[in-house]
Parts: sequence; structure tokens; C-alpha cells
Amino acid sequence: MIYFPEGMELEEVSVVFQGSVNDVVVCRDRRSAAGTLYTLLAIHDRECARKMLEVMENGQKGGEPSCLFQFAQNETTLFAFPYREERRFSAFARGQLTSALVSETICVNLVMECLSTPLPWPLLYLALEQDCVQITKDNTIYFSMILDLAELKPSITERQCVSSCARLLLELLSAPVVTGRTGRSRRKPLKSFELIRKKSGRGAYNNFPELYHDIKLTALPGRKPSLKKRAAGVWRRNKDILFRLLLVLCVILLLCAALMLICQIIFGDIPFLRLFQNCFDVIGTENLHRRGG
Repeated sequence: MIYFPEGMELEEVSVVFQGSVNDVVVCRDRRSAAGTLYTLLAIHDRECARKMLEVMENGQKGGEPSCLFQFAQNETTLFAFPYREERRFSAFARGQLTSALVSETICVNLVMECLSTPLPWPLLYLALEQDCVQITKDNTIYFSMILDLAELKPSITERQCVSSCARLLLELLSAPVVTGRTGRSRRKPLKSFELIRKKSGRGAYNNFPELYHDIKLTALPGRKPSLKKRAAGVWRRNKDILFRLLLVLCVILLLCAALMLICQIIFGDIPFLRLFQNCFDVIGTENLHRRGG
């Protein structure tokens, strides 16, 4: 299958989802030298297409577009999003929990991504509910758009998204920490876990800043860096100044050496070195040590 949005020729690479109202297709732009990949939500149900257009029109955050572009081909309405490889949060996040601090860091990253994403609330809710949260090896969070739009509800608000996100956080914060290649260790419930559990249980969260505040409020203090790391940090921050200082000192030493050489050639002596002679041993041309000998 080939799609023809304006100025592009998108060749189907793979169909990653087929549903009752929409498919999700990965496409490559034939006219792009880089072979840019896109994720297309291909909606073939008219009612779902109407809902999606309503969500896209009314759900923009700060004027930032929710998708790259949209177009229609035959009876299909298509929405294009950036393509990113899947690395599912549900499959990889727990294996990356090397400490309680890492757990809370991942939680903060997830909440921050929910805050910063341009996705309208109904689409963000589907991403959270349909296992479309992804995590990189360095614990960065992003969303994939492999969505079943049969469950799309334009009435979804931030409140429902926060509730769904809190559920994921509680699952992560309750997971044991990985202590080795195969072993895991149990731990006491974190303060952040207890606070989020209590407040989400009574539906107290209305927006993501409230959830972020509670995580940061109860977060464990970060471990102080070692002396070696602190010294390395001092060197990185001040290496330019230290280099200039060493350069100035080298220039001064070079000038002093040149001056001493000139004095030695002209006067046969270096006046500066007289400061290191014992004035009571040498008086004029007389040397008391020689006389005493």
C-alpha cells in the first residue's frame, strides 16, 4: 500500500495493528533521501474519524500540533506521527530498577513526559491504558501511537489521565529492586508509594503537577558523588581557567630563565641568586669559611 499526502509518497513498511475502526501502519517516505519513517493511524470508520478530528481540533496544548500532518485517501482518514522503535515500559522498566532512587527517577520522567507531550488527553489516556508507554535504556520515557481507537472518548480529561498514570507509578514503585543479573531484593514501601496510593485511592488527583509535587516531596535524597567524581567535576568546570593559569606561569618561568641567562653572560653572575647566600660568610672578597679552613 502507498499513501500520497501532499509532496510525499509513503510506502507501507509494516502493519503493526489492525482493529475494527483503525489500523496502525509504519511507512517510509520514498521521496526522502533519509527514508524517514512515520507511524500512521489509518481510520476507516466514519464515526471514529469524526471523533478523532474533534479530539485533534479541541485538544491542542499551547498551540503545538498533536500530529505531524493529516490527510484523507479514498475512504480512509490518516494521521501521521513520528516513528520510534518500541521498548515497552511494561516489559523493561522493572528490569532497570537498580535502586529506589532509580524507581522514583523513572516515575518523575513519566509524569514529566505526560506534562510535556502535545497529545490531547483522550489520546494520552489511550497510550497509558493500552501499553504504549516506552522507556529507553537511560530511563527516558516516550509514547508510541499503536492505538486501538475503538475506545476513543473525546470526553476524557486530564483527571482520567492522571489516574491512569498513577496506576503505572504504583506498579513500578511496588516492584522489587534488581540486585544482580538474576537476583532481586525486597524493600519497604517507599513514602512516595504510600502517598500516591492513598490519594489516588480516593481520587484526589486532578492534574499532573499535583502528582509530580507528591513524588518530589517524598523522593529519597540523591547519593552524594564520590571524591573522585567531585574532583572530576571541579576539573571540568575550571579546566579552561587552570589551563590559562598554567600557561601564564610557564611564560613567567621562561622569561625568568632568559633573564638569568642574560645576566650570567653579561655580568658573569646572577644577582638574584645572592639572596640565597649567607651574608655573614661572605664579606666583600673575603670568605670566612675559607679563612677558617
